[in-house]
Amino acid sequence: MQEPIGQGVRRVGLEQIEIAEAKLSSKDDVSAAIHDARRCLKRVRALLRLIRPGLEESVYRREAERLAGIGKLLSGVRDLDVMRQTLGQLESRFDALPVGAAERLAKLVAHGHGLGRRSGTDGRRQALLRLGQSKRFFTAKATAGIELGHLIDGVGDTYRKARKAFRQAYRKPSDESFHIWRKRVQQHWRHMALLSRGWPEAMAARASEAKELSRLLGEDHDHSILLGFARERGASILEPQDIEALTALCRSCQAELRAAARPRGERLLAEPPGNLEERVGLYWMSAQGLAALAPAKDAPTVKKAPSGRVKSARYRKR
Repeated sequence: MQEPIGQGVRRVGLEQIEIAEAKLSSKDDVSAAIHDARRCLKRVRALLRLIRPGLEESVYRREAERLAGIGKLLSGVRDLDVMRQTLGQLESRFDALPVGAAERLAKLVAHGHGLGRRSGTDGRRQALLRLGQSKRFFTAKATAGIELGHLIDGVGDTYRKARKAFRQAYRKPSDESFHIWRKRVQQHWRHMALLSRGWPEAMAARASEAKELSRLLGEDHDHSILLGFARERGASILEPQDIEALTALCRSCQAELRAAARPRGERLLAEPPGNLEERVGLYWMSAQGLAALAPAKDAPTVKKAPSGRVKSARYRKR
């Protein structure tokens, strides 16, 4: 707990970028390497959103756009893998498809129609170049002034958006509205993981719940990817009745997933945002106090941060 916040932000950001670089430079299984690199990118993007209140908006947007661009460069192989996995999960329900439709769908996905080329050698090369630019962001002065209060604001901002996206998804359900909710839940999950040192046992419960909810919403999104790909690129292989049956099958699966996600969302997002902000801030301050009381051989003595540093903008505006 003795590590300054800005220094910790820099360390975590650089660690994840360097892991992503190593994966993309590896000559091992390309699909697995890209999958691992994308996971690192998601962690970096979540970190960036967490520190957003402490950055100039133009600086934040520039870096956010760069990281999003890197993700798109690597999305082709991921989408193909997801569609193969989704088809595998649907096998038990293939009796709802027309005769031969399963084979035609498998052929369509196996062919890929050039989708994987987006993540080919050139895509990985461009991604590595942009990752180098992101490393410079985390070594620059922009992150040096980040304090705990900025992180608390970041947690609250994302949590508010997750609650809003939850309401919107069930009020006006669509693939897009559930995808937006999924992204907010993922960010909250990673924020809880990033701040878990404040109280590991308590934060782990929220992180675990958010992770499981993210998994359900991820499967929902996987069905929309498969269905969208079949509609957009399947004309030369699929029959019209194949698309119609696949649509019904995917929508049925999505209805089940969305029904399972709803009570988990209600539980995870039940707390008012201001209460969550205050609680996370107090966890961190308490952890600093406990670390200061620990024997020197167990934990270095740390100077307790002044209480004003944990106050989010919500409190400063009172």
